[in-house]
Amino acid sequence: MTDTWFIDDIERIIKQRGKAIILDPNCLCEFLMPLLEEKDYLILRTDPTLSQKWQQSREELLLRQEAETAAEGQMVIFYVTRPKEKLSFLFDYCFTHGCLDLTNPGEWLRKKIFSTTGLQVQFDNPQLITAAKLGIGKDRAWWQRIIQGLSESLNLEDELLPFFNDPNSYLKNKDSDIKRLFEEKVFELLDHPYMKKPANTLANEVVKRILDGLVYNDLPPLLLQIYYRWADSETYRSKLDKYIQSYKLDKEANPWQANPDHCFEELDLKAFKQLSSCLRDKSILSERLGKIKIRVGSGKVKAYIPTWWQDVLCLIEFDNKPLAYCKSFNAIVDFYTNNFAIVDRSIRNIYATFLHEENIVRPFQEYYEIYNRELLEAWYKYLPEYKSNQKGFLIHLLKSAKPKLSVIVGDGLRYEIAQYVANSLQHQFKVDREVMLGDMPSETEHNMSALYVGKNEVTPIHSEREKQLVKFSGKDITFINLESLHYGINNDYIVLTYKDIDSTGEKLQQGALKLFEEFEQVLIQKIQLLLKMGYNEVHVVTDHGFVLTGLLDEADKIEPKTKGKTETKERFLRTVERQENKDYVEFNEPYGEYEYVYASKSARPFKSKGMYGYSHGGFTPQEIILPKFVFSKFKQQVSSLEVKIVNKEELRDVTGDIFAIKLQAASAAVDIFAAKRMVQLLLFAGGQNYLTSSIFTLEPGKTESPNFSFNKNQQVEAVLIDANTSEQLDTTIIKQSTSRDLGGL
Repeated sequence: MTDTWFIDDIERIIKQRGKAIILDPNCLCEFLMPLLEEKDYLILRTDPTLSQKWQQSREELLLRQEAETAAEGQMVIFYVTRPKEKLSFLFDYCFTHGCLDLTNPGEWLRKKIFSTTGLQVQFDNPQLITAAKLGIGKDRAWWQRIIQGLSESLNLEDELLPFFNDPNSYLKNKDSDIKRLFEEKVFELLDHPYMKKPANTLANEVVKRILDGLVYNDLPPLLLQIYYRWADSETYRSKLDKYIQSYKLDKEANPWQANPDHCFEELDLKAFKQLSSCLRDKSILSERLGKIKIRVGSGKVKAYIPTWWQDVLCLIEFDNKPLAYCKSFNAIVDFYTNNFAIVDRSIRNIYATFLHEENIVRPFQEYYEIYNRELLEAWYKYLPEYKSNQKGFLIHLLKSAKPKLSVIVGDGLRYEIAQYVANSLQHQFKVDREVMLGDMPSETEHNMSALYVGKNEVTPIHSEREKQLVKFSGKDITFINLESLHYGINNDYIVLTYKDIDSTGEKLQQGALKLFEEFEQVLIQKIQLLLKMGYNEVHVVTDHGFVLTGLLDEADKIEPKTKGKTETKERFLRTVERQENKDYVEFNEPYGEYEYVYASKSARPFKSKGMYGYSHGGFTPQEIILPKFVFSKFKQQVSSLEVKIVNKEELRDVTGDIFAIKLQAASAAVDIFAAKRMVQLLLFAGGQNYLTSSIFTLEPGKTESPNFSFNKNQQVEAVLIDANTSEQLDTTIIKQSTSRDLGGL
């Protein structure tokens, strides 16, 4: 309000005569002058260092002459730094043009505060002047709180973050009174006596006190609140990260005694290691889990809480008891999808983060394996009820499908990955989640053949499988890799293959686990894009899942015990003769000279050539229970103005390098929500978006005809999208004419 009071007084005075005088003989109100400099006022100042009467008179004469000649017609303000009674040539201006007398600025402020708030001020003049400096830009409520003592005039919660961010600049731009007040409050906060220190030194001391307080959990409430604001600030958190990186953490620091909202990854890692060593001690484990829950559940410093803590909690607190009530194969499948899949995800995330910390990870792996063995016992108990529904799935789906249907066929897309993708999109789109049971052996060549062809035979070449799908479904299908999907594709039926998960896993084994977040984001983005492009449904299926065998010793691997000719894979065996082994699961699946497929009743691999860890082909829930998800839009409640590209014929043969795309809106709006539409054009060449237009707003019946360049391409594709929703509205191919442009001759 200080600025409002001051400017209001000046404008009231200067409105009458075009000139005003500010009397400030004690130079206490210089801090207000920048407020005038921001406006179109000419400020003429007296020099407070002139002590001789003749010097002062000469200065005033020259200032008055300037105001009445060179500055004629301008709004002039004289800032006078001597008492009224000592004025000479400016004396009469105080009466003829108006004067704001700030000889006693405290009294002026008291009157303003009382007229605004109705409150009497008990501050002494220096306190009041300092409050006035801080009151620039503040509102009436701020002054009320200050006068009533409900808050400090200088709030360290507001001031410390910009100070930490750039200490020197922060203090350099502060008025000397405010700077001193700020420093005094900071030393008071540190419980240290005031002394002169460089700004950087002072900032480092306060930050160290905050970080020490987090480590030893003795942070005063005000500093803790400042830390919370800092950790939550998009503007200033990067500076906090730098302070954390340079902080020397005490090697003896106890992670269980630290503040649960601390920001030290090193303490989290230390806690994780200590937790790993006490998984069998229920009392210690319970106490430490309680502290982890507090840390994970706080929500105040999300940026500094590792996501893997949630995975640790999920794994350790998992309840396997409902498995005992599963009395059928379908019940086991439901238990896996509704309960156990998240545990598979948790151990995978733990592997991805700590796989090279063998001594730490192994106890967590053993913890997981207890649950998994119980699951497998129930799974194999009801094995006779198992029946795959994978064969011919794509044929049946596409044969009865209506136009604008898309299918993403993953390779090695485990159920828990698809579930994460679905959970990420369920608030944007309708998600129908069903289960597909994979065929055996659960490996790419066999199961892709089951999906695409459906016969009891293996079609090893993918392009041949695609031809068979077109033949048996009777549909004109476009096949592309998921990564190549882009705006402009407008085919009625599209099948997109996504091989990254399986191919990367087979090449890198468990080294691929760190890349899975990227694979999930690709799926999320492409499902969103397909629905924006006008596809009514996006089906997501896969050939098989996979298991993670984790840390393996040679003794963990299964020595194949078979008779006759045998082909040994990591997760299954092919044999010519029938085997008698109660530890194996038999499937009659002829392949070449082999008649049978056997899988082990465990998650362990057979001894075979190649790498171990990330694998598939066996008969476990992780490999056989597969996603059969459908993503679609929720029913639209609001209609939109139709906009189309209307010169498609002209664009098929364009002479020259420049072409115009004519956009036209429908002649009439359906309702008030369709009164206008904002659209945008995307230009593609070779599948790459080389240009994105500005946004056009069209009203009913209106047109736009923006010009574009081929950019050295012979053919480009234009895609019209809604600028707000990115929904694909129309598309056309634009071809450059091969005939010579004669320039109209």
